[in-house]
Amino acid sequence: MHPDTTNSAADPVDLSVVIRGMDRELRCLLGPEIHLAMGTLPPRGAAPVRVPPEEIVDLVRHLALDAHDAMPGGGMVTIHTGRLREATECAAMVVHEVPAFPAKKRGSAGARIRKGRSLGLGASFDAIERAGGHFHVSCRGRETVLTICFPLAG
Repeated sequence: MHPDTTNSAADPVDLSVVIRGMDRELRCLLGPEIHLAMGTLPPRGAAPVRVPPEEIVDLVRHLALDAHDAMPGGGMVTIHTGRLREATECAAMVVHEVPAFPAKKRGSAGARIRKGRSLGLGASFDAIERAGGHFHVSCRGRETVLTICFPLAG
């Protein structure tokens, strides 16, 4: 994302609507071995952000391609979008990846071997930050949860 593409004058778009519109494309990018589920975070309602839709689409494409690479044996990707209450309310996308089989281990530290693009964030971190957003990654066993928050357009 170019620094000039996200600003407070941009027209607000609903994060949930943009991502739901990608359903067919995401299923193609993930491939037949990875199941996709999409939903809305409670409380239901619009999640307007001032991020150009093409930037949201690009971010989600990176995440889908990474999930495809990281789960060659198949698995499940769940994407929930909507409003999230943290310290302040934000528009959020929560991506939950669960591979069908446990990740391989390497070395004495048991570090996970993950083929892929590190949840697509290498290409997207700056875009999230420029939009005034932030993200958090957590791993529990073989599951990875990525939460991306953007300021609500107000």
